[in-house]
Amino acid sequence: MLSLSRLKRMPASITKTLPFITTTTVSTSRIPTLSFSHLSRPPYSLYSPRFKSTISHGKGKNKARNHYAPSLSSSNPLSTLQLLNHARYRIAENHVLPRSFHASARRDAIPLIPVGISVVKGASVLTAATAFSRIVISFLPIGTIAAFKMIRLGRWIESGVECPTVSPQAEEFFKMWCEGEKSIKLKPEEANALVESQPDNHGGLTLPDGRVAYSMPLPPSKFRHSSHQDPDIRFDVTPKMLMEHFRGNRRKVAFVIRRRYYIIPPLPSSAEAYYNSLESKQQAEIDSLRRYWLGLKTFKDCFKWGRWFIATVFLLPFLLICGAYIAGLERVPLTGRWRLILLTPEEEDAISTSLAGGNWYRSVINLLTTPERPAPPILPTDDWRWAWAQSVLTRLETAALIECQLIPPEQKPHKEYDSPLPLPPPIYHPFKPRPRASSLLHSVLPGGEPNTGREHLEVGPPYNIMLLQKDEQNAFSYGFGGKKAGGIVVYTGLLDEILRHSSPASQRTPQIETPQLGFLSGLFSTSRTSNQDKQHHIQPTEEQNLHLACILAHEMGHLLLSHHLETLSQQQVLWPSVLGFSMDLIRAFIWPLTVFLGPTVNDALANMGRTSSEELADKYGEIGFQWKHEYEADLAGLRILARAGYDPRAAVSHFQSSVAGLHEIQPDDKADNNTFTGAAFKLWTKATHPSAEQRTDAIRKEIDRWQEEAKKTTQK
Repeated sequence: MLSLSRLKRMPASITKTLPFITTTTVSTSRIPTLSFSHLSRPPYSLYSPRFKSTISHGKGKNKARNHYAPSLSSSNPLSTLQLLNHARYRIAENHVLPRSFHASARRDAIPLIPVGISVVKGASVLTAATAFSRIVISFLPIGTIAAFKMIRLGRWIESGVECPTVSPQAEEFFKMWCEGEKSIKLKPEEANALVESQPDNHGGLTLPDGRVAYSMPLPPSKFRHSSHQDPDIRFDVTPKMLMEHFRGNRRKVAFVIRRRYYIIPPLPSSAEAYYNSLESKQQAEIDSLRRYWLGLKTFKDCFKWGRWFIATVFLLPFLLICGAYIAGLERVPLTGRWRLILLTPEEEDAISTSLAGGNWYRSVINLLTTPERPAPPILPTDDWRWAWAQSVLTRLETAALIECQLIPPEQKPHKEYDSPLPLPPPIYHPFKPRPRASSLLHSVLPGGEPNTGREHLEVGPPYNIMLLQKDEQNAFSYGFGGKKAGGIVVYTGLLDEILRHSSPASQRTPQIETPQLGFLSGLFSTSRTSNQDKQHHIQPTEEQNLHLACILAHEMGHLLLSHHLETLSQQQVLWPSVLGFSMDLIRAFIWPLTVFLGPTVNDALANMGRTSSEELADKYGEIGFQWKHEYEADLAGLRILARAGYDPRAAVSHFQSSVAGLHEIQPDDKADNNTFTGAAFKLWTKATHPSAEQRTDAIRKEIDRWQEEAKKTTQK
């Protein structure tokens, strides 16, 4: 049997004589295989076609798609010499073999475009774009002066340059032979040869080979004068003027000559005889027309490229920032809303790793601690409310895993919780780990699957829970990612409010088994336990369990939808970059007015603007959960409640009462801020949260949609 190693060792001169054998390399597997062109094949005695599908969904070298390849028969092994003897073959009629897959087709590279965009995404790219933008903005005053100069040049082109008056014969000759011709640019060595040359009566500089270089028409300035002998070139730059201006620097003079001078191309050979037959006056008129139009065209080309250069330089910062923003766009699970997250996957993994395990508890305590007051104390771990909250959370976590389709069928519970309503219908944007560039690359390559490369990513439960002793009726979620990098914080004031509405049938039972919170109890020193909490342990009713489940499911919805990551991205990346960019832009615009005040005033204004932007980003950059976040968390929590076996219709009242009153996490100093900006921030925060009636209507509409979808399914 002909092996690949023997074929590779064959000389190139021999392999070129085998037109029916080609080597195809699949980019994903890098395995060279033999394939046969559909226009030719070796005789039937050489091989026995065996069409074997090598479809594989594996990774690495085993990944290929529909790779059909005929194999040589092993019953009649052939040597290289025998294979060369059979190189002359006849084309078999009505027998076309399928061609093997080739991964270098253009259409297969199209899906790699979003992968490249995902690589550009990230806070580091935005930081680099913002830094470059600030550097460019610092030159905005100079660019403004250049823009006004370009406007003046445009007006001069339209009105300041006069076309020479010529005879009809000269104009006819120009239209016939010279219209549309292009000037010749000077080479560096030619420009160096013209540094010490003197212009002729027409402003031309003669080269050593006899050709003449002319200056393009330029607007008047202090370096150019309009008293030249030739009326059609009134504004020129001579080498003598340039040497005086640049103080004898020959290199700079040669550079300017190369940019501003041009050479008139020779006439076509068919037009030379007619040109020589004309009178000297007509020849001078033709030369004058050629100098005018070629010089004006050369100047317009430079003017056009200069205008494009200035526009590109000053639009580039905005384009870079917009490009970074577009690369950070993604869709929210469940609703499909477009959102902006300006963090790379590596940065997200670093955040998740820093919050994993016990670091989450420390982060919450540090976040709630201020210089004025410490964080609220943690409820003692032997309090029975820990077991109650943990049991409800565990039930919701199982439902969330089922909703996210993260539990394999063989690991699902034998009997799921019974729900009085039909289960929620499938969603168009399912709960999946946030995409990575590597996973996108795996999924778009031939043979890949949509979920390829996401096996190591985690989303959803398990979550942490923390009970803090505070009379405020509030709960919030905090964190991102799996491995217990997120969790829910509940104040005892909210738990007491739930238990206060207990029915008369509630009974006091022996102490409930305390959950396994050894790490938490060892991490923090608990305060003294009240005798009332030790002696009285209330058995919560189903209504109270549902009430607590509504709150935990709502906060779990924030965690599943990565709302905290979106908030962090806007607070730490978006707001600082936008505010800093705006301050630099304002400083650049007012610079012409403050430049006469000296560097002291300008430095003070710069420091004041920097301090103001940092203060705004630090104090009021926390945009919190917008009203869209609250709607999305309500819908996600509703689906989790239904999966957990709770009645979503009975939970509507709890969403309207307790869940609608929850607010995002914020330190106590911001909550007590009574300044004008603090009051405005509070009003704006309340305005961004939807009312309880609006959220209740949205929940009822969602439940009605579930019932309609269930009816359609049963009718089918």
